[in-house]
Amino acid sequence: MVRLIATDMDGTLLNSNHEIPKDFKETIEALKERDIMFAISTGRNYLDIVYKFDDYKEELLFICENGTAIYHKNECIYSKFLEKGTIEELVNIGRRVDDAYPMLCGTKGLYLEDDKALELLNIHFPMNVPVIKVDSLLDVEDGIFKVNMFDLDNAETNSYSIFKNENIENVTLTPSGKYWLDMSSKGTNKGVAIKKVQDMFNISYDETMVFGDHLNDLEMMKSAYHSYAMKNGHEDVKEVANFETKYTNEECGVTKTIKEEVINKKELAIQ
Repeated sequence: MVRLIATDMDGTLLNSNHEIPKDFKETIEALKERDIMFAISTGRNYLDIVYKFDDYKEELLFICENGTAIYHKNECIYSKFLEKGTIEELVNIGRRVDDAYPMLCGTKGLYLEDDKALELLNIHFPMNVPVIKVDSLLDVEDGIFKVNMFDLDNAETNSYSIFKNENIENVTLTPSGKYWLDMSSKGTNKGVAIKKVQDMFNISYDETMVFGDHLNDLEMMKSAYHSYAMKNGHEDVKEVANFETKYTNEECGVTKTIKEEVINKKELAIQ
């Protein structure tokens, strides 16, 4: 029996217009009736996503910043910040990467130091989290979950290829979509965060279902027996997942799969 379902957002739960499936509300209500916990598992900041779920935020659990923060009932119940020295090392390397800009993801918002990056971010990735322009990222006073590279070339082939050759200790490097490289404390990822949630609520691997599409979902695929790579997902994710959805994110693949594999099957079992 499934007791926990966790899904990535972009390319997974949301369509290309960043919209929640129209049947999301009825899906959440059906899961609530069955006492099944539902989690949003994303690389994004909590402040940037929670507004999308205003009607359900008391019902949902949020795994944010690729597993470095977990929120439940609007309270942060787990966090893992980067050390100051590590932030300085990452920022200094990031400043030297062509066509890419370092950013800090903190509890109060996102921080960047380049005017062009701010302009491009507002045009292409408007966010609901405060985006704060600073003179130097090294002077920011906030708890920092991760350093991001906003990469206008391709994060996987540009920023990631540079950082992985730097042999930086105590850091996890995670390409997250085409334009983002996420860098957080070693040993933090979505899979580790799922395990923490399982331990907190006494839920097993076999009772967990997860959905993802990109490389920052790889570890999450290993945290659940019912692991689903999206039909539109990265080939590496499909290789790791136990299952693949029949539908893409544009076809409401997450909610359709939940209905077919959990809600409807459970109703038949009860009858």
